[in-house]
Amino acid sequence: MAATLIRPPVVRLLHARQDHATCLRLAASYRQRIAAGETDQREAHAWALGNARRWRLVAAELSEGR
Repeated sequence: MAATLIRPPVVRLLHARQDHATCLRLAASYRQRIAAGETDQREAHAWALGNARRWRLVAAELSEGR
């Protein structure tokens, strides 16, 4: 079980990049909903953008260590 929790740096970088892309897709989806008049999605949009930025920084940090 413990072996599945320890991921090599290459796998962590891959996951960080995938999470970044997922957050960007979420942000785009929320942005479309906001443009369609669903202004209650602003907080979710900000959350997705914040997480996308965080994952981008994590990916950049992991790729420097390669």
